[in-house]
Formats: sequence, C-alpha cells, structure tokens
Amino acid sequence: MIAISCASPEDFTTKYDDIVPDPVSNVAVENLNGGAIIHYSLPIHDDMLGAKISYSLTPGGEVMERFASTEHNSIELEGFGDTNERTVILYAVHKSNNVSTGVEVTINPLTPPIQIIRESLSAETTWGGIKVQWENPHRKQMGIALYVQDSITNEMVPFDRAYSDALSGLAYFRPFKPEKQKFSVEMFDRWNNVAAPFEEEITPLREEEIYGSNYHRIDPPTEYYWSLFDDGRVVPGDNTSPWRYTYRCDIHNTDGQSSRTFNPNGIYWHSTSGTDMWAPGGDGVPLELYIPGGGPVMLLPWPVYVTFDMGRKAVYSRMAYLTRRRSPNFSANMPVEFDVWGTNNPKTVEEVECPHGIHEKGSREANQAYWSSWAIVNGADEWKKDWVHIASCKLELSSGENTWYEGMPLSAEDVEKYTSTGWHFVFPDDVTEAFRYLRWEIHHINRPPQSLMMAGLKYWGMYIDDDENDEDDE
Repeated sequence: MIAISCASPEDFTTKYDDIVPDPVSNVAVENLNGGAIIHYSLPIHDDMLGAKISYSLTPGGEVMERFASTEHNSIELEGFGDTNERTVILYAVHKSNNVSTGVEVTINPLTPPIQIIRESLSAETTWGGIKVQWENPHRKQMGIALYVQDSITNEMVPFDRAYSDALSGLAYFRPFKPEKQKFSVEMFDRWNNVAAPFEEEITPLREEEIYGSNYHRIDPPTEYYWSLFDDGRVVPGDNTSPWRYTYRCDIHNTDGQSSRTFNPNGIYWHSTSGTDMWAPGGDGVPLELYIPGGGPVMLLPWPVYVTFDMGRKAVYSRMAYLTRRRSPNFSANMPVEFDVWGTNNPKTVEEVECPHGIHEKGSREANQAYWSSWAIVNGADEWKKDWVHIASCKLELSSGENTWYEGMPLSAEDVEKYTSTGWHFVFPDDVTEAFRYLRWEIHHINRPPQSLMMAGLKYWGMYIDDDENDEDDE
C-alpha cells in the first residue's frame, strides 16, 4: 500500500509575521587572515531561523550576506583583500524572515592569504620556460596568471593561467624560446583580490623532445635491451643464446605494439608470460619466474625492470606517460610507482662479477644477482652503483590518492590525464648529466598480473652531441 500526500509545505512567512526577534548578544570577534569569525548568542525565541551578517569586501562595494542556522553560534567571513578596519552588521532571523535590529561589529582582518603567498613567490628559468613557486600555508585556492611581453607593442599580455591550493605551490609555463625575455606573474583569488605582480627577465633553457634516434627508433646495441622499431613492435635483442637477454631480469616478451606518440585508442605495449625466464602463459596470466634445473616456479618478484637504449646521449628534463585506456577505467596494467635510472656504460653480460663472490664471472647467476634485488636469485642491486638515479615517479589522482580500482570517482583533471594528456613528471634540476641508457625500476602496478601496458611515452630534455655520440651513430 502506498500513501501519497499532496499537502503544501508550511509557509513560515505568513504564520509568524508579527514576531520580531531580539538582537543577538555576547558578540565576540576572532580576526583571521583575510577574514574574521563572529561569535554570538541567539535570542531565546520559538522557531528561530538563525543569524545573518551583512558586509562588503570593499568600501562602497556590493553588499553581501552570510547566513547560519540555529545549529551554529558563529559566522565566518573571508575574502577581504586588506587589513583595514571595517564594520559589519549582525542580525537575528526568525522563521517568518523577520530580522532583529542590527548589531554593528568591528573587525580587523589580518594579512590576506594572497599577500602572504606573494611574499614567497619566486620565478626562475627551467627547461623550455619558467618555473613559479610559492608557499600557501592556509591552503587557499589561488590563481596564477603569467603575462609575457608582446613583441610588437611591448605590452604585457596574458599567456596562461594555473590554479592550485597546494601547501607548496609549483607551476611550469611552456614553451618559450631560449632567449632573454620579460615575464610577469600575478596571483589572484576567487574574490578578485590581486597581489602586486612579480616581474623578472628570464632566459628559458633550451628543451626538445627526446625521440631515441634520428629514425625515431631505439636501435639495440646488444642482445638484451628493449628496442622500439618503426613498425611499432617492442622486442628484445637477438635471442640466439638461451637466457641471454634474461640475465638482467628485464621483462622482455611482448604482445601488442608500442609507440612513442600518445594514442589513447589502444596503441600500446605490454609484457606477458612467454618462454625462457618466464613460465608459459598469456595475457592475463601473472608473470612467473622459472628456475632452471627443476627449481620452483613463482610469481615474478618486485621490482619489475625495463631497460631502454635511447640511441643518443641526452640530459632529461621531464617525461609524460600515458596509460593504456581500457574500459572499465584502470583495468589495464599500468606502472604507478617507479624510479628512472640512467647510465652511459652498462655492463655487458661478460663483464658482470658476482656481488657475493660465488658464481663465475659473466654467468647467468652472477648477472641476476648483480641486475636485481630479487631474493630468489640472491639479488644485491649492485647495478645501482654504476647507474645514476634520475627521478622517482608516482602516479596520483587530483585528490592526492595513489589507489586505483575500477569504478573509482574521477575528477575532470583525472579523466583528462587518463584519456589524453597522461601523467607528467618533472625531473630534478640537479641531474644534469647526459645519458644514453634508461632503466625503469617499477615498484608497483595498479593491478595483477605484473604485465605492463601503456599508450605512449615521451621524454624531453636536450641532446648532447659529442665525438662519442658521433661514433655511436655511425
């Protein structure tokens, strides 16, 4: 049985027209940065609605109101752009919408958050543009506007904007030519308060996309490096000798394609179970470590390693990584925490000595102990002594979360990263050495099995051309 009522809601505006509440009492002010909290006591009446404050952010400006119900005994005001003393008016409000006589309250806002941020604002040169930094101790949503000098009129014109409520703010503005030019950075908030502009002449560093070689492919220097070919295949080097390219514990079997360009519609590479070091399997089957001579078959240990030969030396400034888009979201296997390492002289199979002094130099056992940290092969991570750490990368959602599951809520920013722009990682400025070889040490993938999928991978930085590179390119 279903009961339906068509009764009209109670109309408070007609029921209590003759009831005017008493004014508020016990008023106290707590001044804040850019605002104030006004505390009060409501009069004792039946059917009170609450309180309201009438105020303006600027002298003679638009009159605004803030309300609070009877569940509260204070109202917070914010958005004041200076520390000038000002008067606001506080009222008690009955459910009939009748208001009491006003109580004038004097407030003295403290230094506005935007001015505090402006004191810490700085801008400096970076790869392909400028880097803007600031501190935001009150975690207020702020806008950052960049202005550049027009080459014809010499006027400062808007270039781009960014928004952030981060405690330690950071914004990059690109691209710009590597020539000295005038920049102006302006901070603003949602109440249209604007801080004094930060102006500086800066020469951006030269930056270019790092493709891997003149042919947009990565040529294999040995038999055990990943190679990116023009037809889209990612394959290991020559597999003429058993276990040859598995000595370094890199994932090597592939199923699918690869591309240096971003393509969210499914151009991807991923590694699945295969032969040799990995027990037989297929897409969707966890990678397993096979121990020769009747040893156990086990799930591939962490971390997962992938090594690239980029063909030429380059200093790396940043990278962008686009996951494979698949429905439902995050159902593809994507690295979400990994470190990037670089070197110019990776040891060959024959050069590797056993870190424990047990196995023969150049043997598979010596290499696996050197090239991994896997306990199953007595790995010692000795390779890190011969490589330079470039960056630690962690995929995060706009919320700051590093959790990934099907059906999780995504912001517009998250959707854009997942479907088109990818996740961008800016490498530390103190890594200025040029490298030809890169290695990913992957610590965490969003879901099992430990196969890797991505729709695109891009690097930026600057090529370093010297005599050694000339010899390598011949």
